[in-house]
Amino acid sequence: MAEVERQVARSFLTTARCASFKQAARSLNLPPMVLRRQLQRLEKTVGEALFVYQERALALTVRGRSLQAELAAQYQDLRPEAALLEKPKLRLALPDRVLNDILGRHLVAFLRRDAGVHLELIRQERGPLMQSEVMIWLADPNQTRPDPGFAMTRPQRLACIDFQACIAKRYARERRLPASLEDLNDYMLVQQADIPTSALFSPWNALVDSRRSAVTRVHSQQWAMELVKHAACVGLMPNYITHLDANLQSLPTLFTQPMRQSIWLSCAPLSAQREDVVGLVALIQAAFEERWQWFLPDDGQ
Repeated sequence: MAEVERQVARSFLTTARCASFKQAARSLNLPPMVLRRQLQRLEKTVGEALFVYQERALALTVRGRSLQAELAAQYQDLRPEAALLEKPKLRLALPDRVLNDILGRHLVAFLRRDAGVHLELIRQERGPLMQSEVMIWLADPNQTRPDPGFAMTRPQRLACIDFQACIAKRYARERRLPASLEDLNDYMLVQQADIPTSALFSPWNALVDSRRSAVTRVHSQQWAMELVKHAACVGLMPNYITHLDANLQSLPTLFTQPMRQSIWLSCAPLSAQREDVVGLVALIQAAFEERWQWFLPDDGQ
């Protein structure tokens, strides 16, 4: 038999080990049809079928088992334990709200396509604190490029988030929406721990700090949303929150001063051209482009 190319050998051994074309394609980060064509060409070269379905499960034929032994001996570095050492770590540092609200579904798809990636998610709210392969952070629009003490590629602004007070539609119909800060005196306010203390957010923070009661402080946006929806609270949320939950209603006329943050993206220069980093950055950019309408300013109409 003619010598089997290394990539084809990897595809065959991985498929034999996974007993699944789909799982093997995930592990190899290949489209399933590309994998199937490789294996079909290999079977044509061998002149015999290598896989067969037995009791609705993929199994090797007799010739497939002998080829597995031959290729495993020839390419010892393709053993599963050796393959796991090949992927460098891919660290993604980002704020919780960006992960949960915008990138969650896309990251799941990213991992579903490539089961061999070594991904580490790191929480990062304001400014890069440690160098990661991909870094996302929130900053006030007027802030200059950060100087975290390590090299980074030129930051790219992904979007701008406007923040608005929000209320559940069930507690405030259109004709009696709170229209002024005085109207909020009959509502409990909910304050998230990650709401910035910068001057841009002072209108909301000053309102919360002026209260001696009727304030609940929570650690996450998820809990803030639960209290707004089910406990008649009013909370400060990103203006795209109504796209995530149609039960929420923004109150854009309460504050005249914009409360806004920019979302930035940068990479570690030495790894910026790595295939997995380029793929992850493209995925992030696509997620924001797909949701461009989420980041339009709310004019109150």
